[in-house]
This record gives sequence, C-alpha cells and structure tokens, in this order.
Amino acid sequence: MALVRRVDRLTLIAVLLAVLGGGAAYVAMRTPAAVGATEERRPFVVAVQPVAAGERITRRALRVDSMAATSLPRGAVATIEEVEGRYATLPIVAGEPFLVAKLSDSAPGSGLAALVPPDRLAVSIAVNDVISTGGLLAPGDHVDVLGVISKEAGASAEVVLSDVTVLAVAGNLLGAEAEKARGKAGADNPRSLNATVTLAVTSDEARRLVQMDEIGKLRLALRGRTQATQ
Repeated sequence: MALVRRVDRLTLIAVLLAVLGGGAAYVAMRTPAAVGATEERRPFVVAVQPVAAGERITRRALRVDSMAATSLPRGAVATIEEVEGRYATLPIVAGEPFLVAKLSDSAPGSGLAALVPPDRLAVSIAVNDVISTGGLLAPGDHVDVLGVISKEAGASAEVVLSDVTVLAVAGNLLGAEAEKARGKAGADNPRSLNATVTLAVTSDEARRLVQMDEIGKLRLALRGRTQATQ
C-alpha cells in the first residue's frame, strides 16, 4: 500500500508540473500579442514614389502612415507640412519614411546651379571693361559679348554673343543679391570692372566664348531693359 501511495504522489506531482508548464507557455504566447495590441502608434510620412537626391518634394509624393512607437526610425517626420517643399539630400525609395537627416530647406549644391535655366550652361569670363549707356552691370542684366582680336596692324572687334543673361557678377548672384550688387557697384567705375561675370549660354555659345577668350579679349555691352529679348 505504501508503494501505491508513493506512486500516486509522484503521478500527482508530475501532473501538476505539466499543468504549470502548459500555463506558463500559454501566458508567454499571449503576452506579445497583448502588448502589441496596446502599444502606442505614432504617425510618420512615407514616400509613395521614388525621390531623387536634390529633388524638391511635392505633396503627391507623400503619405501619412503609422507604426508602433518603438519601431519608428529615429528622426522620422510626422506631418506632411514638415516635408512638402523641401529638398531631398539623398535618394529616397518608395515606401521609405522621410527622416530629418535627409531633408534640406535649400537645394543641394551651389546657389548658382539653381539659377541656370534647363537649356543653358553657366560660363564665367573675366572682363576688363563694360561698354554701357550709363547703367551698371548686375545679375539679371542682359549683355552683348564683344570679342577684340589684336593684330600687328590694328585690332578688330566682333559680336560673339547677343542678348545674354548675366547670372552673377563676382560673388553676387541673380535674385535677392542683385540689388546689393547694383548698389555696391555704384562706387566703382563701370569701365574698369575687373571682375568675373557668369553668363547663361547654350553649349555652342560656350564653345565660342572659350575660343574667343583664347585668341583675344572679351568686352560686355550692356543692353537697356527694353532691348532685352530673352
């Protein structure tokens, strides 16, 4: 009888351990689901289409989604207003969250690059004189480029380019800096500019400028506002 009672106790203990083990496993399986169901979710802005580096981001490329706060990438942007109109500093693929580190308020690269028209190149030339009718050269003006070829018997001049837009004079760019450049130039003699002028030209015009710069000297003739055609 004693042996039977001992066996019964061992059996009871084994059954209890099995029940406790099963209960623990059940709780372990249920806990993650319960936590996930109650965890805080936060909004973030995601790209619905690829965005190239340097591209200005528009609203049609944006969508607001949400995910668990613990899974949200560090620096994720929460609202469309924080992204729209800004520039991507790195490529962004469709479905990728927008991060603060990949956004900029200004286009990457130099400020001059943003001013060059799609069908033009920016070419800088060194000039000594500006032939004008009283105006002062500044970004936004239109000029004719004259080439002067010196020879032993004399010098000949020809119009190399006509009605070209000035993008920059020295370090002053077209736009907000134009008035500053114009005011600063007022104290100088417009016939002794001695500055680097950056022009918006086509590929063919750029080639002609470089060729003339090699064999002669360049002069700029300032056009009046009513004479500019571009």
